[in-house]
Amino acid sequence: MLNAVSERDQSLTSLLKQLSEEYGVPLSTLKLNARILRELKLISYGSIHNKRSARLEDLGSFVMGLVTHSRGGLGVQFSD
Repeated sequence: MLNAVSERDQSLTSLLKQLSEEYGVPLSTLKLNARILRELKLISYGSIHNKRSARLEDLGSFVMGLVTHSRGGLGVQFSD
């Protein structure tokens, strides 16, 4: 979901509907996960009264950098 938010400029509702269709994940599951990501301050998104695109917060961008090592990000290496 972080990757989709970082790459797509659209409302959370539209984004979650697309992800649900693409990956076969129930919309309710995606909504719960989006709420958790917002509580962790990884993403932000609008509301019924304040419409705006979903976006990564600074911490979300940092996390994306850690997990996208193959794209030239920071990367994390675990020892066995």
